[in-house]
Amino acid sequence: MQSITEDRPKLWTNPTFFTLFSSAMFVAFGQQIYNLALPLLVYDLTQSSQMMGWMRATEFLPNLLLALFIGVWVDRFEKKHWSQAMLAGQIVTIMVSYAAVSWLSQPLWLLFPCAFLMTAFNYGYSNARMAILKLALPQSQQNIATARMSSLYSLMETVGPVLSGALLLFSQLHQAFLLLALIWLLAFWQLNRLDIASVKAEQTASLRHALAEGWRVFIQDRRMVLITLAVMVINTTDSVFWIQAIFFAKDRLALSAIEVGYMVAASGVGGVIAAFIADKIRRRFGLGLLLIASIALSALCFAGPVLWPSAIGLMATFFLLSLVGLFSNICIWSYRQEAFSQQHLGRIAGITGSLFKLLMPIGLATSGYWVARYGIGPVFYGCLAVQLGVAVLLLMSRVRSIK
Repeated sequence: MQSITEDRPKLWTNPTFFTLFSSAMFVAFGQQIYNLALPLLVYDLTQSSQMMGWMRATEFLPNLLLALFIGVWVDRFEKKHWSQAMLAGQIVTIMVSYAAVSWLSQPLWLLFPCAFLMTAFNYGYSNARMAILKLALPQSQQNIATARMSSLYSLMETVGPVLSGALLLFSQLHQAFLLLALIWLLAFWQLNRLDIASVKAEQTASLRHALAEGWRVFIQDRRMVLITLAVMVINTTDSVFWIQAIFFAKDRLALSAIEVGYMVAASGVGGVIAAFIADKIRRRFGLGLLLIASIALSALCFAGPVLWPSAIGLMATFFLLSLVGLFSNICIWSYRQEAFSQQHLGRIAGITGSLFKLLMPIGLATSGYWVARYGIGPVFYGCLAVQLGVAVLLLMSRVRSIK
């Protein structure tokens, strides 16, 4: 792995990076609206934390069931057309979701498979985008490009109150799905400008051989294996905290949609700050130590809602959690970008992406029942203890030596 350089202007003058970034901006904007609208819509339809948990679990199933195959397909097919196909799939799926809520008496039966497909298409798009970045930029710019892409999603979270207010302007929440279809259509159109003449599809003998080769390359990197095992756990604790924090805000604190938006906005501010300083902190402390420290600090944030049960307390918690949490995400994604070659990156991203989410459906589906039985405090403290234990184990491993 090479050392990390400064964010030079040539990153922004690279036409491939600029086109990917601008298209991803539309995707991130649409995803943020969807992430706000769907749980609020499910709550309005059911008033149930259990159903909110099941819906979030459904959204993570594609990473468990399809990520391996998506990685192979991304390595094999032309990436521009693949990316546009993923966006087209999202447009069709969101329109089906809109029709389900508009005309069905029990729309959840269709919203569940639509949520599954939305995540699958979004993952397919994201995997191809990272593969193109690997081709378009030198090794020394992979970390900073990953951080800048990450900043997009955090930046969109800062406009959470605006988006929440916009959602309130709709007479019914599902009408926002029409806006999402338009936003993803703009992202589709922007990709037409992508010049990827140098991006060639990777040909493999068979799906089975491609997967076997990907697994072999993955297992050879012991540090990536250890990081993946850690992420399996921390993704679960983090997702349980987020979905139950939203339920806590709506059900226990009786916050409005706009107040929930302020929570998300505070998270976005923290993420934006992290995205623009992560590369500097990495150069100072190294990727391994930064990853471990961010996991530990994120765990401590889980106590925030219990210690400070108010709108301001939740905003502060979400700000700090996103600030330190994005450090770990950037470290994980950057290491994966830098440690593996382009011809294997799609498969490695698919393998790790599948494993990253392996435990999340179980945690999300059962989190509502844990809250109902034990209360919100024990669940949050349990997440804290588990994630802090992961940080301690990583500190005793070879991961701490990654620079």
